Amino acid sequence: MIEFENITFIYDNKPLMQHFSCCIEEGEKVVLYGPSGHGKSTLLASIAGFVRPDEGTIRIDGKRLDPTTVQQVRKEIAWLPQEFTLPFDTVEALIEAPFDLRANQSAKPSVATIMSHFTRLGLDEELYEKRTIEISGGQRQRIMLMIAALLRKKIVLLDEPTSALDPHAISLVVNYIQAMQGTTVVMVSHDARFIESFDRKIYIGD
Repeated sequence: MIEFENITFIYDNKPLMQHFSCCIEEGEKVVLYGPSGHGKSTLLASIAGFVRPDEGTIRIDGKRLDPTTVQQVRKEIAWLPQEFTLPFDTVEALIEAPFDLRANQSAKPSVATIMSHFTRLGLDEELYEKRTIEISGGQRQRIMLMIAALLRKKIVLLDEPTSALDPHAISLVVNYIQAMQGTTVVMVSHDARFIESFDRKIYIGD
């Protein structure tokens, strides 16, 4: 599904990651973990083609990721970075916006489906009508995770998806991700509670 072959990233004329190779199978839930500064988030971003390796090859479903294929590959990916802004005034508008795009219209969920996912993630239904400036960081993370899941992409990329969550919310998020049957999920995390909840863990470090 996702193949890394001898991947090297260089930053400030120094190797950030060298000769990394790995294969992630379809439907796997994989956590990348390890000390800061060794390229975990860079590797995650490279799957969506936002960063190109200085050496090596990335293949998605057997297709080499390069400038000629990246746009097609991105259609099958939902990306949740660690830092992001909410450019919509209300939570309702935030949720609806990705599904207004032609490529995602067929996946547009009903309000009842959204409320069901809110419940699974421990979110109050009243959040749907709130302004985005009124929600907490943890609520924001769970809403964005829900959107990524509802888009029904083949691959979901999550960078520190639990950084603003308490232990109970982390447990709900773990269960939610594990229930994404058939979806390949690649995550970066420093949270030991989150990391240990998944069978496939890949250490990125010295």
